[in-house]
Amino acid sequence: MTTTRQRSEDGGRLRLALSIAEATVEAGVGRDSIYQAIRTGALVAKKYGRRTIILRRDLDRFLNSLPNIHDRQPGDPTQKTKSTE
Repeated sequence: MTTTRQRSEDGGRLRLALSIAEATVEAGVGRDSIYQAIRTGALVAKKYGRRTIILRRDLDRFLNSLPNIHDRQPGDPTQKTKSTE
């Protein structure tokens, strides 16, 4: 069986696991947002010793589970209010 792995823009292989800092860069969200998603169970994280790591597939799954901008309901916590814009 042959498997293909995605490659990064520089031609190297993408890592399977990311640190919290790397996940924030990849996802384009803040550190607090990543930790909140982990706390609520929306994003799966693993512990390796003292390190918290996020598997790339779990980060992708989390991002794909977010609602589309037109699908959000009133009162959705991911929705910005005028006071936070």
